[in-house]
Amino acid sequence: MFIAYLKYKKSWIALIGLLLLLTNVLIQLDAGIPVEAQSLIYLNSLFLIIFLAFLVWRYKKETSYYKSLLTVSNRIEEDWFEDIPKPKSSFPDAMVYALLENIHQHDQIKRRENRSAQRMEHTDLASWVHEMKTPLTAMKITMDAHRSNELAGRLNASWLRMHLLVDQQLYISRLANLDADLLPEKLGVQELLRAEIRELSIWCMEKNISIELTGDTASTVYTDKKWCRFVIRQILTNAIKYSPTNGNLIIHTGLHDNASVIVTIQDKGPGIQVHDLPRIFDKGFTGENGRIQNSATGMGLYLAKDISKKLHLQLEVASAVGEGTSFSMIFKSDNPFEQLRRTLL
Repeated sequence: MFIAYLKYKKSWIALIGLLLLLTNVLIQLDAGIPVEAQSLIYLNSLFLIIFLAFLVWRYKKETSYYKSLLTVSNRIEEDWFEDIPKPKSSFPDAMVYALLENIHQHDQIKRRENRSAQRMEHTDLASWVHEMKTPLTAMKITMDAHRSNELAGRLNASWLRMHLLVDQQLYISRLANLDADLLPEKLGVQELLRAEIRELSIWCMEKNISIELTGDTASTVYTDKKWCRFVIRQILTNAIKYSPTNGNLIIHTGLHDNASVIVTIQDKGPGIQVHDLPRIFDKGFTGENGRIQNSATGMGLYLAKDISKKLHLQLEVASAVGEGTSFSMIFKSDNPFEQLRRTLL
């Protein structure tokens, strides 16, 4: 910063140097002022020492406030303005402080406006979803009442897809308040899986897909029922969507390292390309398979991953092109939910 300060003060330094040079020239040219060479050297040395001392003092005084600002800028947080020190001089530190204060106030106003707009958007979205659920429920009741009707049977799968998309939007609108909505409890893994399989049975029947449950049927986990089922639903939906007609899904429940419960959902679909695999959990990413089917939103796996972090649930995926994809849900035995349960026992 000292070099930058010297460059900033280069016009003042040049002026001082010019004045010193002019003084020496006048002394040498003016015969009425007899000065010995040693005295002239002493005078110049004294002048330069005083000037350097003054420069160093002004440097420390004028840059102290900016050094404190630089320190704050290296660790900017949401309440950054509270860390900015009060100015000690009216110029120019006070003017810089006033500018930063105006920026902070403007930023706070914008933040409040954005939060308000987001709350309104979430409220409108939740309201729209609830409004959509009413006609969807009426449609379902009508189709169930006319199961023998061939047209009603054909509409079941389309109704299910519409219901899943609307339900997904409802969960998106609740995502911001997820932490406050969690209610962990001890649940059977098979209970969670069977409930979601029943929800998607219409789609499975349309594609003639069979689902085989294997492994430990008595495994239990400590998690939130609603949000965990939503994660399972996204993975199952993905598996059914990309499974071929007359295909087969295998869902295996077993034990992982450290007695953790692991649920693996394996399909025999086209598999995921190697270059797509690292990005499948990114928001809005559809990949090559999604573009071919033209039905992917790029939100399902993103939401599953985001919610899994809140549930302290680990998601892993393995895939081979042409052989299928395997998603694993690992319920760790040392997650905070399980630790809380043990403390309450």
